[in-house]
Amino acid sequence: MNYDYVIIGNGILGITLAWKLSEANKDSQICLIGQSSRHGSASVASGAMLNVFGEIEEGFFEYAPLRKRFELGFEALKMWPDHIKEIEIKSKKKIEKRWGTHILNSAAGTKFEDSLFDYLLNLMQKKNFNKYFSGIINPESIEGLNSQASFRTIRSLKIGDGILDSSQLISAIDAIVSKRENISILDTNAEKLRINKNDFTVYVKNENIIAKQVILANGSFAQLLIDKVPEIKKYTPRLFFGAGTGILLDRNEIRNKFSNIFHPTPKIAMRTMDRGHACGLHWLPFKSHTYLGASSAVYTTPEPYPRSSTISFLLGDGLKQLSPNIGRSNLKGITYGYRPVSEDIFPLIGPSHIKGLWFLNGMKRDGLTCSAYIVPELVRMILGKKSKLPKIFYPSRNLISYYDKKKAIEKAIISRYNKENTHGMMLPDSNNFEKYYEDIKKEVSKIYDNHNLKKFGIHPELLSLYESNKINIRLIKK
Repeated sequence: MNYDYVIIGNGILGITLAWKLSEANKDSQICLIGQSSRHGSASVASGAMLNVFGEIEEGFFEYAPLRKRFELGFEALKMWPDHIKEIEIKSKKKIEKRWGTHILNSAAGTKFEDSLFDYLLNLMQKKNFNKYFSGIINPESIEGLNSQASFRTIRSLKIGDGILDSSQLISAIDAIVSKRENISILDTNAEKLRINKNDFTVYVKNENIIAKQVILANGSFAQLLIDKVPEIKKYTPRLFFGAGTGILLDRNEIRNKFSNIFHPTPKIAMRTMDRGHACGLHWLPFKSHTYLGASSAVYTTPEPYPRSSTISFLLGDGLKQLSPNIGRSNLKGITYGYRPVSEDIFPLIGPSHIKGLWFLNGMKRDGLTCSAYIVPELVRMILGKKSKLPKIFYPSRNLISYYDKKKAIEKAIISRYNKENTHGMMLPDSNNFEKYYEDIKKEVSKIYDNHNLKKFGIHPELLSLYESNKINIRLIKK
């Protein structure tokens, strides 16, 4: 079969791209490849949060690559209300959504989380963002929040991030795509990609597909194809599997019948600050369930199931920091998927150095959030029109430094401290942070020395991959 465009991947980015591209170029023939089960999809596993402000890091606005990544989400946030309306009208399906998020500054956090809360508070009061700021909120007034004394929320603010039911969103866009006459859907995975002189061959089970243009929108799994094509692998940051686990909780109506105590669930999303570059503990309310999430770990090879310790941590921390109602709920299900984490944690979006080969990938936790903006902009680019997508994130590039070496090492130490504190670490010798700081600094600096990195900064989540030589050092401009 011959197609104008083959989109590999049927997560939220792939199906949204198929929809928007088919409308923008009605005369084209599009093939969308991806198993209907969507095993390992980050979109399916998510809550999902539209997490624009809730996951910022302190100082990001002063560093251009991080600021540009943030702007992708911020532009998308402006578009989401109309984007949802369009999806609902065209699909004739309703999508549950709730606007607003309570950001919790917990006593269980560190002084660095307190500082991040202050940074977010100052940012939200700026002219460009104050539309999305509802003010400082008394934690006692937040419905559903009932943390234990030593884990109590000491401060809270309300921001304009939102949540929506990801399964309903995907189902609705699926319905739109299925009605488009110029879209063919293959319920399978792409097994191999070959670059020809004037087109591409995509190999699937029992069939070879010829495409004028190919878009890799299959998240971390794109790396399995890229590894077989040296012309791509040599010039493109690698994709890793950012494993994430969430828990679906059901209200325990049977217990509630025999209890005189009413334990409410939240009206809107509540979440702690970003910790150790994970996505913070969050509890999301929906009509049929609540969602507790989420874990974060970066793997070179995907593990087929979530780790039991992850489930234990989420439940234990949730009922202590958020509400005992989490522990009293019935376990409805567990979600598990892989966020596509690039070799420098920055997106891979736009044209590659190979004509006709495009990337819509590497968005880490932000693919669903940014989809409302980045997909239409990529469609414009594919059709030869002017696009606002930043060139810095084009896929054929050197790795982007995470700040500079000095700042990155400092961030790594703070990240590890926040993470280990979350997991119950107690520093010896009367809380001797100075010794802890210097010990971790020596460990991190050794990784830099082993790779002879003089200026380049490594993102904290990727340090272990550098330590085990899983990074393509050739793509670092030293």
